[in-house]
Amino acid sequence: MKARLIVAAIGVPLILLVLCVLPPAATTVLFAAVTVLGTWELYHILHIEGRIGAMALTMASSAAVQFVILLWGYSKVTPVFLPFGILLFLCWVAYYEKDQSFGLEGLAASLFSGILVPLGLGAMTCLRLGEYGSLLVLCPLMATFVGDSGCYFAGRALGKRKMSPRTSPNKTIAGLIGGLIAAALGMLLYGLILRCFHVYGSLWKLALVGLIGGACAQLGDLSFSLIKRHTGAKDYGNLLPGHGGAYDRFDSTSFAAPVVMVLLAFLEVF
Repeated sequence: MKARLIVAAIGVPLILLVLCVLPPAATTVLFAAVTVLGTWELYHILHIEGRIGAMALTMASSAAVQFVILLWGYSKVTPVFLPFGILLFLCWVAYYEKDQSFGLEGLAASLFSGILVPLGLGAMTCLRLGEYGSLLVLCPLMATFVGDSGCYFAGRALGKRKMSPRTSPNKTIAGLIGGLIAAALGMLLYGLILRCFHVYGSLWKLALVGLIGGACAQLGDLSFSLIKRHTGAKDYGNLLPGHGGAYDRFDSTSFAAPVVMVLLAFLEVF
């Protein structure tokens, strides 16, 4: 617990500095680093870290997707997929010919970490580039981190019935409900804070965004947990003492960020 608190005390101000103060490119660099490190973690727990070619290719794709989003937007990401897919299948054929393990599991992990996760985290860059970006970029984190805290405390205090005992044994129904309420209230409170910066948005819509974003965050957490259960790993890594690896910390954000981004625009919250 002490290590966890120390990491949080150092990490939170640094993340706020990167997201809210430094130029948008810093946000892209941060989450590109998360996906590159996360790719290594994923390959490691799947015991395919020896497939250097495929891993390097996946790392390159995970970073490229986010820098393309920074420079040209989501609509220009598609051209990254074609060369990545072709080269990845060539790696698979080469490994098979050498009788080296990779298979469908390695292919799925590469597509997941090389395309899906960076697309999700790339929404953070899109938010940062938009109007009021230095403030709205924190909205997905309100849905994830505040919701995660609510899930933890509600689960500790009231949790009895397990929600998904095989996938995530510590999660409870009470924790799920507490997390959703916390995410909605956290976003509502953040809406009030934004008004101090003369950024006015619909509070009930913000609460709705928090609720839906919080649900997506919990789905993300469960999805990444399922991969760990499949491999028998407790955490993706030990990059952040008390918190695990890069994917342990930002798994929920990769699911919540694109949903929050779309909802903010679709609902015309601001």
